[in-house]
Amino acid sequence: MRVRAISGSPADVTVDVLAVPIYRDDAELSGDLAELDAASGGAIRHAIDWGEFNLVEHASALVDAGDLPAERLLLLNGGVRGRGAFRARRLAAVATRRLNGRGARSLAIWLRDGEDDDAWTAAAAGAIAGTYRATAIYGRVRDTEAMQRSTDEVLFVGASQAAVDRGAIIGEGIAFGRDLANRSANDLYPERMAEVARELSDDGCRVEILEPADMERLGMGLLAGVGQGAAHEPRLIAIKLPGWEDAGDRRLAIVGKGVCFDSGGISIKPAENMGDMKHDKSGAAAVIAAARTVARLAPDTPLMAVAPMVENMPGGNAQRPGDVVKAMNGMTVEVTNTDAEGRLILADAMTWAEGEGATHVVDVATLTGAHAIAFGDQVSAYFARPREWGSRIGDAAERAGEWFWEMPLVAEYRASYDSPHADIVNSGGRDGALIKAAVFLSEFVTVPWVHVDIAGTAYLSAEKPYGPKGATGAAVAALVQLALDFPGLSLPEVIPGD
Repeated sequence: MRVRAISGSPADVTVDVLAVPIYRDDAELSGDLAELDAASGGAIRHAIDWGEFNLVEHASALVDAGDLPAERLLLLNGGVRGRGAFRARRLAAVATRRLNGRGARSLAIWLRDGEDDDAWTAAAAGAIAGTYRATAIYGRVRDTEAMQRSTDEVLFVGASQAAVDRGAIIGEGIAFGRDLANRSANDLYPERMAEVARELSDDGCRVEILEPADMERLGMGLLAGVGQGAAHEPRLIAIKLPGWEDAGDRRLAIVGKGVCFDSGGISIKPAENMGDMKHDKSGAAAVIAAARTVARLAPDTPLMAVAPMVENMPGGNAQRPGDVVKAMNGMTVEVTNTDAEGRLILADAMTWAEGEGATHVVDVATLTGAHAIAFGDQVSAYFARPREWGSRIGDAAERAGEWFWEMPLVAEYRASYDSPHADIVNSGGRDGALIKAAVFLSEFVTVPWVHVDIAGTAYLSAEKPYGPKGATGAAVAALVQLALDFPGLSLPEVIPGD
């Protein structure tokens, strides 16, 4: 898809389709919307009066453009105004997705609110996201050429070309991450993910792969223990951008949970929807995709992506409830629930990242079902120590068009992890599980750190107007924005006892 910024009035754009958001306060069609409606000869008012579009029932409506040079108008439900980049990304995704399989080759998007470059970058990324088809990975016989067709060119009315170009690169990176998350467990297992990562050397990155013998030598008992029952052995992937080596005392590590398939192990999950557990590698997919994207935008960024990759399977040699394993940082962990495996592999990965020189860490994981229950599929939760570091990623997510929400890191819950046999257990119980998981992770990192739980936002369980069922690419854009901002940020230090 080609993306292009244009100036001028939306009423003068000659395209197949002109996309126009309508907000809840637009009931009277005043201001800029009234002007466009007048230029169209009343096409917008006609569509609303005849019930072809309203803000209660419709996400979008494709209607005749009347007297405008565009052939059709695509009316978009903008909901409540605000959240500029988030709204821009969502509206653009709805617009291009609405036209998939249709004959429209050119689309112009007018956001109306005088958006800044962040919003236009998010819109460009969203436009590419709307054309994403998970079925393209393996192909389906019933996908005809018409079904596969999408818009060739998207014009952004009032945008800057630099912002749109950057959004296109980020959008491609998000699509890459979605492909990784959507690939099935028999296709993308730990060794295969390592092969994918090695290809990033073409982007100037240095890629390191740790195998089981390396993990044993380094004392990564948590990571090795989770993967010991699977036919496919674990790997730890590290992708270092060119800027990592000469960064001095400022290095950012992004660490992603990479469980290629999560059966729950001996503490096995229910059979229903277990197929979705191929998405338990979404955190690893996000950090790998983010590293690839930043390498193409700003290769001198002091960034490293770390992806611990495992399968959590109930084999004859699988980890058992009651096993005690030793972490790379020296702590012993009693495994009381083998389905609380993500925090174990992240713990060793974060310790290793610090040893490689990371001064600031962000981990991203489909960590707890409690996140999906609390936040659904729209909002990712984050925890931070110190909170000032968390605000940096919150700001980055806002600029990137993602919705992150801070949660408290409740130190008092540490008592729920007490063990009579080890330093800590790996599961603190169901109550407060979202917070307790973060408290567990906090034991294994000493530098400024943020934990982002994307269990609800990483994939859609059903079709939405803005995306198909499957991986969403959650956190990729936020991580890219954070990394791009990182060299110039005023960075906090960890305060002992914080």
